[in-house]
Amino acid sequence: MDNQNTELIIKNLKKHYGKNKVLRGINFELHEGERVVVLGPSGSGKSTFLRCINRLEEPSSGQIILDGVEVTDKNIRKIRRNIGMVFQHFNLINNLTVMENLILAPVKLKVMKKDEAIKCAHELLGHIGLPGKADAYPASLSGGQKQRIAIIRAMMLSPEILLFDEPTSALDPESIGDVLSLIRELADRGMTIMIVTHEMSFAKEIATRIVFVDKGKIIEEGTPDEFFNHPKTPRVREFLKKVL
Repeated sequence: MDNQNTELIIKNLKKHYGKNKVLRGINFELHEGERVVVLGPSGSGKSTFLRCINRLEEPSSGQIILDGVEVTDKNIRKIRRNIGMVFQHFNLINNLTVMENLILAPVKLKVMKKDEAIKCAHELLGHIGLPGKADAYPASLSGGQKQRIAIIRAMMLSPEILLFDEPTSALDPESIGDVLSLIRELADRGMTIMIVTHEMSFAKEIATRIVFVDKGKIIEEGTPDEFFNHPKTPRVREFLKKVL
């Protein structure tokens, strides 16, 4: 991993809600082209970890460094252009059409002119098999369609890193396959990815590294083979017995 460019460095990241210590000092590095799957039990801090990286949650303490620059309030908009996020419940704006959802951020952030953004959005909609949905509203779409549109919305900004927070947990089995296929395609193209998921077979397939979080700390990490076939800690062995 030494020959890879370090994109993201997390130092002693902590997040407290009053006396509730959700993250208890996470240290982590993400390298260009890696596909890191974050696993762990419910309530372990996985989603909070991702949301702090993108500063959707304000860390209580610690450092988040992207490409050598610490994420601060002054550069947060620039950072979010480079760290895209896809949510469990899509987060599309219901009173905007699909096209309006897709072009909103790149036009507002002046990444593209409006006509350029519209052209790019049409190309991406065609690529995911939804070319006729540009003028549709989110309420008329299935869950799988919403999530695929949410993914290409994140891609409209050409981010360096894409974060996925349980992207399939709200979907039916058929839609899960469509969404995982799109994520798999992004991974095959070399996209740097972090994904929180409960899809163990997908985690084995897509990950270059597994990170296991429990009680707000990284307990163990390694390749999929190391993690699933040769776990080092009793806690991970206990977890795998329950989920495999």
